[in-house]
Amino acid sequence: GANFRQVQLPQDLDEKSYTVLDTSEGAVMIHVHHDSTEAPSNVGNVYISDAQGVRYTLSLPNNVRSSHGECEFDKVLSLEGVYMANFKDMPRADGDGKKEGISSKKADALKDAEDLEAQASAGTEVDKRRTPKAKAKDESIVRTVISFDKGGVWSYLKPPAVDSRGAKIECPPDRCWLHLHGITNFQNYAPFYSTENAVGIIMGTGNVGPYLRFEPDQTNTFLSRDGGLTWSESHKGAFIYEFGDHGGLVIMADDVRKTKQVVFSWNEGQSWYDFELSDIPLEVDNIVTEPSATSTKFLLYGTRGDTGVMYHLDFEALGQSLCKGVWAADSVSSDYETWMPSDGKGTEKCMLGRQVSYTRRKQTSECFNGEKFERPTSRKNCACTEENFECEMGFTREVGSIDCKFANDGSIPAPDRCTSSSNFNVVGHRKVIGDSCEGGWQPQKVAVPCPANSRMSRGGMSVLGTIAVVAAIMGAVTFLSRSEKFKGVFANYGFDAYGDVKYATIGARTPETGLDSCGTRFDADFIDNDQDDFDDDAPQLMAYTGGGRDDRDRDRDRDRGRRDVPRGVDTASAAVPRLSKPPGKSSAANDGDELDLL
Repeated sequence: GANFRQVQLPQDLDEKSYTVLDTSEGAVMIHVHHDSTEAPSNVGNVYISDAQGVRYTLSLPNNVRSSHGECEFDKVLSLEGVYMANFKDMPRADGDGKKEGISSKKADALKDAEDLEAQASAGTEVDKRRTPKAKAKDESIVRTVISFDKGGVWSYLKPPAVDSRGAKIECPPDRCWLHLHGITNFQNYAPFYSTENAVGIIMGTGNVGPYLRFEPDQTNTFLSRDGGLTWSESHKGAFIYEFGDHGGLVIMADDVRKTKQVVFSWNEGQSWYDFELSDIPLEVDNIVTEPSATSTKFLLYGTRGDTGVMYHLDFEALGQSLCKGVWAADSVSSDYETWMPSDGKGTEKCMLGRQVSYTRRKQTSECFNGEKFERPTSRKNCACTEENFECEMGFTREVGSIDCKFANDGSIPAPDRCTSSSNFNVVGHRKVIGDSCEGGWQPQKVAVPCPANSRMSRGGMSVLGTIAVVAAIMGAVTFLSRSEKFKGVFANYGFDAYGDVKYATIGARTPETGLDSCGTRFDADFIDNDQDDFDDDAPQLMAYTGGGRDDRDRDRDRDRGRRDVPRGVDTASAAVPRLSKPPGKSSAANDGDELDLL
């Protein structure tokens, strides 16, 4: 306690409260209640630290919590790196960009159910378990997930194929999973549960479907004997349970209705037996045994009316012998087998970078382990895969995915050379604390964009500078062109270059008519007959002359000389042939033989 270091979370958010979830495996897992307006009530984010406990990365968002700080996040005590949790699945954007939310009716129902649970929590332990179940809270957005690598990757629970009666369970794998109740709802149902000496055995109450349901008629009891990888339905209805004999004995009783019976299994849920406690039913509150769960003796307590009752259950009376052959596991003569936990993703059955082999009693062996039983284990390291790495600060994973995506939350410090349009390379993974894998897959650096507030690159500054200069010039020109002082300068700009140009006198020669300028015409008869009508309207051409005559004046004089020669039919050459009359015409036309058709 002499020295303290400030921790680093992925983003700056308001922290209302903290809950330390686990510190047992070299890393610190904390639940931070941010009380964000965008997140649902009574949730927080789960963060996992590095080996020094300073840098934290987001592991699971929206983890369910109670108003008293209890979080639905538990370690499977018999296995390394296995955790279970409940989280509220937030509404997600659909194809139209709209968010799929809960209807107002369902939201009101959820609020009423939470109020009902809050009222129940104010009573005694017995009162809590006897309050009416929140049927209004029929289907919430709570889902159960499990991690086999200390919070690095989360996945949904696989539902059983058949129920406890052998009927097939219809459950599409893309929208249907197993969901179990957590500690925040303990006044209604038993939470998921494990003990250190019952290796691989987990029990819980819940339902199969898209979400966790809260009606008693939808809640059943489930068991897993392989560390949460697969599950089976143990019994219809919600039961309270306890383990004994190192997991070789499982005891449970009805947790919702009055009962006379206790149900037990000595083969890890393969078969179940029941016996009656008394002729008068009672309401069972709990079943307990000694903390190590190695004994075959239990205490069951509850109420009958207004009176509390307690029963002592001793299963040594069954007369089972002690199991044999612990050091010859898997042999025909041995009552034991070896079992290696797995996350179901590989054939090597590696978890946290190693194969761990446990010795446990065969499911079909009718014997007890005994309180002095010591379980042999063996370990072997595996080659590294991407599952052996969690996301580094600044990267996040979605539930069911192993891809670490850049979060862009400002938690990664950018280098000094970073510009707003460039990228820099960082490693997006870090090895899970306590993972012992060797070789194999190793994380590579990935390119991430520099922060938007980084300095501008040289190219960007050049482009902006050019645009600014052009804009300034255009603005100056526009201003000056609108100014009265400079308007004359702009209007006469350029004409001073023609100061030495001389101009000819306009109108020095007498204009001539358009008919005179047209040159020689061959229809003189037509012109001679009608020219009097157009003399006044004939177009006039202006002559532009200087001090001397040019080529155009000589051409015009030549044309005027040609126009003085009279032209007409009578001046045509005698050699011009005459046109013949058309053939086949009447004699009347013969009179016109002398007609000149020209």
